[in-house]
Amino acid sequence: SAPPPLSQHAEADMRRVTHFAVLALAIVAHCADPSAQISRSPHRRASARVHAAPQLVRQPTQTRVIVTSSTSTADEQRAWRGFVGLLGGVMIHLTCGTMYTWGNLLSYLPPHLKYWSGSGQGLPDAQLVLPFILVSQMLGMPFGPMLEKLMGPRLTALLGGLMMSSGVLLASAATSLRQFVLSYAVLFGLGVGVAYQQPFIAGTRWFPTKKGLVTGAIISGMGSSALFFNLLSTKLMNPQNIEAVGGAFPAEIYARWQPLLRLLGATYAVLALSGALLQTNPPSYNGKYPLIEYFKRSKTTGGSGEATRATKGGGAVAPPVGPSTLSIVCSRKFGIMWLMILLSAASGLNIIGSYKTFGAKQPALNSDAFLALVGSLASIFGNALGRFVWGALGDSFGFKRPFAALTMLQGVTMLLYMRLSTSRPAFCIATVIMLFCMGGNFAMFPAQTMRMYGTVGTSVYSYMFTAFGAASLLGPRLSSVLLGKGGFELVFRTLGLLSFVSCGMTLACM
Repeated sequence: SAPPPLSQHAEADMRRVTHFAVLALAIVAHCADPSAQISRSPHRRASARVHAAPQLVRQPTQTRVIVTSSTSTADEQRAWRGFVGLLGGVMIHLTCGTMYTWGNLLSYLPPHLKYWSGSGQGLPDAQLVLPFILVSQMLGMPFGPMLEKLMGPRLTALLGGLMMSSGVLLASAATSLRQFVLSYAVLFGLGVGVAYQQPFIAGTRWFPTKKGLVTGAIISGMGSSALFFNLLSTKLMNPQNIEAVGGAFPAEIYARWQPLLRLLGATYAVLALSGALLQTNPPSYNGKYPLIEYFKRSKTTGGSGEATRATKGGGAVAPPVGPSTLSIVCSRKFGIMWLMILLSAASGLNIIGSYKTFGAKQPALNSDAFLALVGSLASIFGNALGRFVWGALGDSFGFKRPFAALTMLQGVTMLLYMRLSTSRPAFCIATVIMLFCMGGNFAMFPAQTMRMYGTVGTSVYSYMFTAFGAASLLGPRLSSVLLGKGGFELVFRTLGLLSFVSCGMTLACM
């Protein structure tokens, strides 16, 4: 039977929230959702039916939650809470995505924080901050789903939000690069890893038939975050648009560094913690969380009620079907894809972390306001839009041909990047293209992993993501080694050649 109609006021609220917070945002990154692409892929429909149980949703053993008119009525009556949860997910991912503002913030970093020794010449050691964030995120990601099973998406997201904001606030007091990395990179990155998946977990429980819409709407916050925070940071740090001389700013600019980090830390706390508080499960979800139930039982004398119901299989998980995650991770196919990520993602991650430092040393590009604008345009039209476009191409044409095109475009742009830096419009376009391809890397590989491995693809990708962490370290390391031998030209050409190698592996092995 059809569910009872909602009131006009509730429908109006839901319509406004849907139009402005979900649909518009989902356009940017909808196709980055791997689970949605499985269902659209004709040659994987049979696999999708075999692995029909969602990986992130813990199914009760007694009553498996299936979306029907009888089980979804209560959820539909309170659907506004699900939409509000999606908005909260965007807020969490806006905070997570601030890692991509490091290329802009690096230019304002005080001199005593740029090198491990406190002083030096050449490329600053602080280039490694973004790689350290990604590696820390990689290490924290497996703990997100584990903690969610213990205490639910809200408390887990709160923990991740506290770690992110605390890392930035503590970094404002750092007196050396080591202290700064431990707080701004390691603590912040671990928080990103813990909080990252919580909106997906809660959102797909509210809307189990709209996984693509849910994930696409949420992840758009990650891709577009730098658009807002690059402009904010530049406005606060350099309101007069003072140009750097030899890559260095006057002391008055560096004096604003600590207040900026304190303001950003407080802003991140408001965004992430507010978004975390909006994460809830739908009424139809029967799973119980041991940590929460433990504290509930400790407040009761008889141990009945909720405590008794918690022991009746509320959190049991259906046994996995197919090969184990370990056997997949040790397979040849996994190793090939891991290397493809390493060789392809290194160039984009290197550009996003150093484009402003490089631009400040080029006579034609040395304008702080211009370089901040480049970062913002590359964030929305590159990183965010790239996740949508390459995801859509992968959905329509499969993985092989679109990814070969991506690596070819990326390689050619890298080979020409030095020449294009003589013109502001050309440099802006080239940087947008590089982040456009970087966003494609982050969109296409999780989708392909889910196509290949079904429901265990989520666990497999948590290991495959380590390739992005390795790529974030490879780019700066190559730059340090090659810069003294052939300058930026040699650095960019080498990264371009790595993209071509990844393209060759794609055509030969996929």
